[in-house]
Amino acid sequence: MKCIRILGGALALASMPGHACEGLEVSDARVMESPPGASVLAGFATLHNSGNVPLIIRRADSPDFSAVEFHSLVRRDGLIRMTVDSSLTVPPHGTLAIKSGERHLMLFKPAKDFREGDRVRIRLFCSPGTLELTMPVEKSG
Repeated sequence: MKCIRILGGALALASMPGHACEGLEVSDARVMESPPGASVLAGFATLHNSGNVPLIIRRADSPDFSAVEFHSLVRRDGLIRMTVDSSLTVPPHGTLAIKSGERHLMLFKPAKDFREGDRVRIRLFCSPGTLELTMPVEKSG
């Protein structure tokens, strides 16, 4: 009987979806509304790590977009350039702001024209775990 309980527990763990990114808290998450037909939208949020080790977000995806990337605006030689970041790192007991004019989520090819009040789904893949977010769409400006 004890063996059956252990096996049952192991099967339950194996069938569970990826657990949330331990220690990651997300606030002020939002996606900015774009003109009809826009092929790219931007998302912002504040990420807080309550853990004792750096939390690395290795990638993101969404059923509402064909791709999600991490982008930053970098000033170099008097010009502002957009770069692609391979990951995001939230320091232990620290905060990482994903905000306009700096770092942002670049959301490619939306499944539809999202309007203010709509909600989009984003998954963050951490080390370890996955966190699913629902982000409201807000008007720009």
